[in-house]
Amino acid sequence: RSPALAASGRHVLTDVWTSAGVLAGFALVVATGIFRLDAVIAALVAINILYAGYRIVRDSVGGLMDEIVDPALRDRVECAIATHLDGAIEAHDLRCRRAGAMTFVEFHLVVDGGMPVSTAHAICDRLESAVRRTVGLASIYIHVEPDEKAKEGAILPARAA
Repeated sequence: RSPALAASGRHVLTDVWTSAGVLAGFALVVATGIFRLDAVIAALVAINILYAGYRIVRDSVGGLMDEIVDPALRDRVECAIATHLDGAIEAHDLRCRRAGAMTFVEFHLVVDGGMPVSTAHAICDRLESAVRRTVGLASIYIHVEPDEKAKEGAILPARAA
């Protein structure tokens, strides 16, 4: 998922095609004596370089700017959170985005206002592990809130035990 690695690979491949084109052009000119073939092959090589550059830029833009994650991945993140929400009241305001190879996941976690910080932290650790197993490389931010911050119709209410 690394845009830099993909761009580097395309660059190397373009170099290979450029070298092959130059050698083919030289061989054809020597074999046929038609010097215009050199210009034609040079133009084809230039078009290939321009097209490869266009593809690298096009594919890299999403990696340079934040982009929304695939809805199916967001659904899997939501499911992972809902499955491991034990001990919390609800989760809401889930946001997922991607920048380069990194996925960023943020949400609010509502817990009992009297819950010890260590207990809330353990719930967050469990949720972070579940989300990482779902998305891989991720930066996860969980904002813990007391129960009076619960939202009507939260997207991830805790399941009844």
